[in-house]
Order: sequence, then structure tokens, then C-alpha cells
Amino acid sequence: MGWIGEVFTLILLDPMINFLVILNQVLFGSFGLAVIAFTIVIRIATFPLTIRQLHQTRAMQSIQPRVQEINKKYSDPKRRQEELMRAYRESGVNPLGCLGPFLLQIPILIALFYAIRYVLPESPEALERLGDHLYPWSFLQHAIPIKEHFLGMDLRESNLVMVALVAITSWAQSKTTVSTATDDRARAQQQMMTYLLPVMFAFFALSFPSGVSLYWVVNSIVGIGSNIAVYGFPRLNIQPLIKAPVPAPPPEKSGAGRGGSPPSATRGGGSRVQPARELRTANGVGRSKRQNRRRRP
Repeated sequence: MGWIGEVFTLILLDPMINFLVILNQVLFGSFGLAVIAFTIVIRIATFPLTIRQLHQTRAMQSIQPRVQEINKKYSDPKRRQEELMRAYRESGVNPLGCLGPFLLQIPILIALFYAIRYVLPESPEALERLGDHLYPWSFLQHAIPIKEHFLGMDLRESNLVMVALVAITSWAQSKTTVSTATDDRARAQQQMMTYLLPVMFAFFALSFPSGVSLYWVVNSIVGIGSNIAVYGFPRLNIQPLIKAPVPAPPPEKSGAGRGGSPPSATRGGGSRVQPARELRTANGVGRSKRQNRRRRP
């Protein structure tokens, strides 16, 4: 497990620490503004993935009537799953595509938790450990120490106001997301999660530094704006600003031949294309009979 920690530190933690220190210096020595700017930068960097996820969620909702029809029609779980996968494939929908941005937030939150612990040290020993994570640039070395207060709160400690804001913004973001439930039971579960997840996030925020809570609040606010831009907000008569791409139509099932010729009827009620040799033979017999009739006196 040691190499995992080293890779995590090299690829995610150290760049995040140095980037936060740079933003702090650029933004007038305010680490709170640095966290807000960092959140916006992350949202911009992941914007294509976010838009794709939102379109996938809307596409999932658009095919719910077909999904419900499949659930009612097929009682065999295996056959039902096959038909559902076929429906998703023909509609260009990937059910797992809705989880990308959420899963990406997990390592960022973990790294930000440790980054704030390092950037805002509580003891001289912790300040010395910070020096091991800074790049050897004089600009960064002279930026330490960093002020830990923002809007009257210590970004190193938990704050009840930020805990409440985490719950409120998480709930608001869930209310601006379209539903992908397939039946009444799934809708009831989704409705329950609308209230359960904000409470769970608020519980986590009780043990997180308020700097991490600040990141989550700003991230949720930007998420609300993205949801409204893609889904609109019918309660306020706000129409979507970003239109979803038109999915490719499902392949048509036809009994016609490869060249587009209509099938000919067969004795068994099926259809087949008449071979060219039979056509030539039939035409030849027809011409011979007409010539014989002309030669008769």
C-alpha cells in the first residue's frame, strides 16, 4: 500500500498544495478565495465530463416509458436485462455514464482534506512538513505561512454555518436534477435519497475542516447552475440553455433483401428473393409460348 500513497502524493496531493499556495498569493493572501477559485478551476476542467453526465441522465429519463414497458413485459430477469441493455444501446445511453463526476469528487475531496491540513499547519512541526511538499521555487517558499481565517471562521476547523450550507446546497442540487426512476419503488427510494444524502454530507462536514466544506458548497452551487443550464427549471419557467444532442435512431428491422428489393411470397407464408436464373428461365418460357402462338395458322 506504500506505493499507492506515494503515487497519490506525487500526482494529486503535491500539485494541489502548490496550486492552492499560488492561488492564495494571487488572490490577496486570502486562502478562502483560493479555495473558491480552486473549486471553479476544477469545475471548468471537468465541464465536458459534467455536461456528458447531465445529457446521459436526461437521456435515461427520456427512455423511461420504454424501460417500464420492458419491465412489465418480461418476467425472466436475464431476458429483461438483455432487453434493457438493447434499449440503452439503441438509444445511445450508458447507465454508468451518470457516475463519472461523482466518482471523480472522491479523490479530490480526500486530497483537499490533507492539503488544507498541510497548508494551514497548527504547529511548527507541521509547518516543517509542509516544506517537504512545496516545489523548490522561491515564490512558493516566501508565501508561507498562510492566514487561516476567512469571513470570521478558521478554515482548519469545522464550522456549523458551513455544515448547514453543505446540507442546503446538496439538497438544492438534488432538486434540480432530473429523475431517472423506473417505477414507483425506485421513485420512492430516489425521493428518500434526496433528503438522506444532504444529511449524510452534513454529518461528514462536522469532522472536516471548513475549508473542505467551503469547496463542497461552491461545488454544489456551480452544480446547481449546470443542472439548470441543461435541464431548465420548470417551476420558474426557465428553459434549458444547453440542448442535448439528438440520439441516433434505432436500426430498422425489415425483411427486405440486402439490395432493398421487396420479398416475394412463398408457399409457407414467408418471403424470399427470387433467384435471377429463375427469372431468366421464366422469361424464356414466356417468350417461347408467345412465338408458338404466332406461328399457328
